[in-house]
Amino acid sequence: MGPLFFLALALAAVGSRLGAVTPWALSALALLGAGWAGYADGKTSSRLPIIVVLFAALVLFNVQVVSPAYTPAGLYQPLLLLTAFFVARRLTHRAERDAAVAAFLLCAALAAWGLYEVGLGGLVRAQALFETPATFSAVVNLTLVPLLAAMLVGVRYRMAVAGIVLLSAAIFAADSRGGLLAMAGGLGFAAILGVRARLLRARGIVIVLAMLAAGWVLAIALRALPAPHTEAGLSATDRAASSLSRLELFALSWSAWKERPIVGTGYLTYRYTLEQGRAQVPSYGTSSETWFVHNDYLQTLQELGPLGLLAFLGLTLFPPLLTYRRLPDLAVEQRPVVVAVAAALAAMSVHAMVDFPFYVPICLSLYGALLGALDRRLRTTASELTLEWRNSPLLRVARAGVLTLVVLVLLRPVAAEAAAEWGLRKAAAGKGQVAALWLGAAQRIEPGDWRYHWYAGRFWEAQAVETGNREAAALAANAFAAGFDANPLEVRNLLGKISVHRRHRQLLRDPADPSALQQWLAQAKALAPLNPEVRRELAR
Repeated sequence: MGPLFFLALALAAVGSRLGAVTPWALSALALLGAGWAGYADGKTSSRLPIIVVLFAALVLFNVQVVSPAYTPAGLYQPLLLLTAFFVARRLTHRAERDAAVAAFLLCAALAAWGLYEVGLGGLVRAQALFETPATFSAVVNLTLVPLLAAMLVGVRYRMAVAGIVLLSAAIFAADSRGGLLAMAGGLGFAAILGVRARLLRARGIVIVLAMLAAGWVLAIALRALPAPHTEAGLSATDRAASSLSRLELFALSWSAWKERPIVGTGYLTYRYTLEQGRAQVPSYGTSSETWFVHNDYLQTLQELGPLGLLAFLGLTLFPPLLTYRRLPDLAVEQRPVVVAVAAALAAMSVHAMVDFPFYVPICLSLYGALLGALDRRLRTTASELTLEWRNSPLLRVARAGVLTLVVLVLLRPVAAEAAAEWGLRKAAAGKGQVAALWLGAAQRIEPGDWRYHWYAGRFWEAQAVETGNREAAALAANAFAAGFDANPLEVRNLLGKISVHRRHRQLLRDPADPSALQQWLAQAKALAPLNPEVRRELAR
């Protein structure tokens, strides 16, 4: 159980950095394997599964039906949350402990990596394998906060003291305001629950403060090492500019939601909103990119609409409220674990106000697992009628059918990504015929993903430039057109189509006339008015 859960989280971490489908799929499979290895036959029910399923279903529906810009992340990110939740809520006590140890070891390894970067690697802020220190701190908090919260209410982790200090140092080494705010929010909620459970003691507070102080001193000591730093630290001016930038992103997202207030703009479409409205975010200039508002609540409202925000609030606010209400009714020996888990969930919910942890696969996996562990302790006994329905043959057949359909749907993006990657490698090696075969396969497997049409379009345009082949020019024009049809918010395929019809007019049977080119240029300007490539095309 432990190795499988460790593997699942490691793959989710890699996928969080790469944004690739294959690590997400393998992570989900490893989670399922971990659940199978540590399965316990539970006979209880609660409302938390309904909330998790509702949120995941809304994201999936939005991606498949509402959003003009399909993304496989919209399939796999809710899948990781859902899988981790249902696996964790059905684990035996021993399997759950093994999973917790696996998560601790992985986060400790990431923390050590981040501290090495600060001490000897030349970075001022730790981030390990992640793109930003904020993501790094969100992952570390999901292990650090429950440990500190448990210590607040009397649990002693003598064997893990060094690891806890390591995690504490990593949080300070990341120097993420969102991470520090999330840690404070999680521990503050733990203190409230500790008072309600009558478990909070002055000794626990002193121990937690000592752990944090030791981590802070270690982070300061590592920064003082004579290592050649390749970047400058954040000054007060930099922090003020960063805060102003966030406000600009918030305002842009709010304006985008008001244009589609019912169903939203579509899951993970904020990057296109930024391209269209860069004039409202001057701090990002003409080339800086982000997929995120840096406020998951506002981004959910913009992309999924009010119903999506309601489901998201259920995912973030309902568990702490449910914990607060039911905590006095639990057995005394159950309360410390419940306080620890609820504190970690609250920390990520707080972090979501200023960053984007709910769009990071490893954070979703850990959050889902913690949510499942909480549900396992808070749920009430199910009725006999409910248990009888769960064990009915009809439901088993329905589950098998749904699972088969889900597997088939989720394997498609993996197959397309593998075909495209192989095709691009063959193209780089000069094997054009093989590259054309595999790039075309990726287009056919996943026609709704604009990237594969763009890859094929660039390949065929290069062939047309090199050989002057009419068929290559036509295939390039068709690929770029198909890509723009698949995602009318992505300007790159539109620019590719314009380029082919402008540069290779003599090779096309029906080249676009000047008025059509002007119309396409107007569309490109509307989609990305400050994009350097768009401006170059307009200048021509």
